[in-house]
Amino acid sequence: MKLISFYSFKGGAGKTTALMGLCSALAFKQKKIALFESDQNRPLTRWKENAIRNDAWDQACEVFVADELPLMVDAYGQADLGGFDYGLVDAHGAPSHLNNCIIGSSDYLLVPTMLTPLDIDEALATCRYIIELLMAERLQAHTAILRMRVPIGRLTVSQRAAYDILDVLPLCDTPMHERDAYAAMKERGMLHMTVAKMADDPATRRMLHYSQRALDELAMIGAFIEKTLES
Repeated sequence: MKLISFYSFKGGAGKTTALMGLCSALAFKQKKIALFESDQNRPLTRWKENAIRNDAWDQACEVFVADELPLMVDAYGQADLGGFDYGLVDAHGAPSHLNNCIIGSSDYLLVPTMLTPLDIDEALATCRYIIELLMAERLQAHTAILRMRVPIGRLTVSQRAAYDILDVLPLCDTPMHERDAYAAMKERGMLHMTVAKMADDPATRRMLHYSQRALDELAMIGAFIEKTLES
């Protein structure tokens, strides 16, 4: 089982949204996904509840509570024995012993960031912390920044400047653009399931194009990560 962790010092950077999106992309490819929830606010548990209510939860995915190190170790063991292909970790907040263990155990670390000066500063600080920790422990893990809520149209001057700063760092080659389909995932459920339902419902078929574009974008991000992990 490959462990992919979403981590940022800054709250609201898009960790949970990015995780939900990647989960949908991988599940769409028939992968079995374990979701490790280290956030005590339980966003993934609520997501699953909403998804089940909307008939938009993929049964190949499961949420494991992992907000303490013994729980994380136990959950990882269960998932590994359960034959899950990927484990996705929604890491929470500032440095901690739990987060350090998550970073050190990860095969891939994603640092989501929006294109504001504050978000960029926090993303850079997070990346610096990850690199220093891995070097101190003599560990290796793929690490990349995932650009979030990128406008579909023209960037502002400040957003373009942020893009240029990030361009010299390891990046996922495809960003997550600012799309309603991503914002709605927490309430609707898994995007690939929602897209399938829209295709069968004449009342929502006009929205299908936009949700499909979002799913295609996530598929490119998932393919990029899978290819990196295979190399």
